[in-house]
Amino acid sequence: MPVLYTYGGADGRALEGGQLRFSNSVDTFSDIVARSNTAIAGAHADTRVGIAPHSLRATSPADLADVLARHSDCPIHIHIAEQVKEVEEIKSTLGARPIEWLLDNAQVDATWCLVHATHMTAYETADMAKSGAVAGLCPITEANLGDGAFNGFEYLAAQGTFGIGSDSNVNISLTEELRTLEYSQRLKHQERNVLVDGAGSTGRALYTGAAKGGAQAIGRNSGEIQIGALADLVAIDSQDATLCALSDDQLLDGLVFAAKDSVVTDVWSAGRHQVQGRHHIHADEITGNYKAAIRDLLKDL
Repeated sequence: MPVLYTYGGADGRALEGGQLRFSNSVDTFSDIVARSNTAIAGAHADTRVGIAPHSLRATSPADLADVLARHSDCPIHIHIAEQVKEVEEIKSTLGARPIEWLLDNAQVDATWCLVHATHMTAYETADMAKSGAVAGLCPITEANLGDGAFNGFEYLAAQGTFGIGSDSNVNISLTEELRTLEYSQRLKHQERNVLVDGAGSTGRALYTGAAKGGAQAIGRNSGEIQIGALADLVAIDSQDATLCALSDDQLLDGLVFAAKDSVVTDVWSAGRHQVQGRHHIHADEITGNYKAAIRDLLKDL
């Protein structure tokens, strides 16, 4: 998912400092997308390429319209309304709040993922849910940066769809992302079990909601176990000390609110057994490549 990052602000000012390493134009961005599509020609059939115009402050209305016209048939991710300062900047420059402007000026639908969407009015919350787009929530990042709490209760009441991701990567953990999401809502509303409809399992609502929304956000036919869907499966150790006292119906509550990610023993991606016995089958190679990439990046800073 290549990222279009061209400007240092919504007023079109030039990038500077650490932002320069992200810089590209619409043409270079589109070239990266084209080369990415070529590169996946021999990959697994479930591999997809999407696009990520970074944000309304890092691109322009004209550039955004251009890339959307060039790349219309793919998942689209965009950072939006993450911080109050960003909302104020977009409103001052474009004449409307970020989500309000985007919904009015782009054909936002189920192929879109609006990352963060932290600061929304009641109308924006309802309209975003109605659009069918996924709210790409990063609760650990949003807490770490002091961004604020998502309008979770109102958004889900409007039948909105959400997925979970990591932005700053300060801590990559599905379980902690999900529990941070729920806890942020409890602190905000001073209530318990906020992100579940009625008296059902909060852990199940969070886990299954994130699975379905995450699959939608990347245009993937998965997110639930059913005939015809990709076999994206996770196995957890129900005999772990954090889970061993729970019934099967309670396991997802235990996973979300008590367990660590280490309880995941196996993962299948489209039926491919990628994690076996708590270890990714390519862990050593991945870790080595990551460390080498970090060394190269640090040389250029």
